[in-house]
Amino acid sequence: MMLPWNEILKLPEGALAGDRRIPKTQLAEQARIAKASKVPMPLLDKLRDIRFFASLNKSNSRILPVKNDTYDIESIIFLTCGLNSTKGVTDALRMVHSCFPNPTVILAEGFANPGIAISAALRRKNLAEHGAFVTEKIYASGLFKAGSPEYTPYLDRLSFVTLPQTTLLDYLIALGDRTLLARSVKTLGFYPICKDSETDLLMGHVKTMDALTSKINELKDARKAKDATLADTTKLRVEIRKLEQQCASVMDEIKRMCQ
Repeated sequence: MMLPWNEILKLPEGALAGDRRIPKTQLAEQARIAKASKVPMPLLDKLRDIRFFASLNKSNSRILPVKNDTYDIESIIFLTCGLNSTKGVTDALRMVHSCFPNPTVILAEGFANPGIAISAALRRKNLAEHGAFVTEKIYASGLFKAGSPEYTPYLDRLSFVTLPQTTLLDYLIALGDRTLLARSVKTLGFYPICKDSETDLLMGHVKTMDALTSKINELKDARKAKDATLADTTKLRVEIRKLEQQCASVMDEIKRMCQ
């Protein structure tokens, strides 16, 4: 059974679509109509089911659409997605996004393996082919347990009233930025709350921390090697200490941004 997603998103009642099931054959046909690449069957097999959860538009939200040379956003589609397997979920969800010209938000939940994931895609016009759309950016949370307390601040920040309601583009980007930050929880141990406009900068710091942590662990393993000499272990200890200081400095900057 899927999570009560609207207890998290709190979308207007008029936006809800009743969880109508979308057959996989229709999904493949939708990909053809949207001029997406051919849908690989192994990816479809990862999907237990796809359901039309909601459609956010001007009439049910009073949020303005965006129509210009780059975007044609009349609505944002929300889909629930049951997963037969959580392995390779990123590619499977990316495939689903490509089936629709609209920006899409996928609310995924594993069945055989526990875990949920949220993925949002910003779609834009394909300037090389009239009537076609391409994915500009995908914001993915990665898999996590629904009841994990460290993810509660993230889910709280998906509530409709906390997101910009100027245009559908602003709403989608803010939801996407907040979703992208959820990927940092496994590195930081907490969900960082910063200005939506600083998400890319903060994620750059998280990437740096990942690289430093990986290098520290590599050097620690080298220190434990049976053939490591005293000189080797002394040199490695100094290098590890230097990297740990760099890591602490980056963490301080992350905390500063999140104040």
